[in-house]
Amino acid sequence: MINKIINFAKKAKDFLKNKKVYLAATIIILQALLTYIEQLISFNGLTDFIIWCKNLASNEATIHLLEGLGLFGLRTVIGNKTSDKNTDNKNEVKK
Repeated sequence: MINKIINFAKKAKDFLKNKKVYLAATIIILQALLTYIEQLISFNGLTDFIIWCKNLASNEATIHLLEGLGLFGLRTVIGNKTSDKNTDNKNEVKK
């Protein structure tokens, strides 16, 4: 039983390798989308919707959405930079 738990933990660790930031960004984005849905459901009329649209840039959900998208972009840039270095090192070894 303990070996199964250890094997599961190792498999989970291997699966999450280099994916932790993506998972965190996805969670932040999903929370922002749920906040948007909650806000949309709570409207009492068209006036509330218009006010919400005007204040969308300063909305807390918008800030969280942008943070999540920023994490995706940052992780992608870092991943591309490190993979470029790895391929450059492999090419130098082959020469």
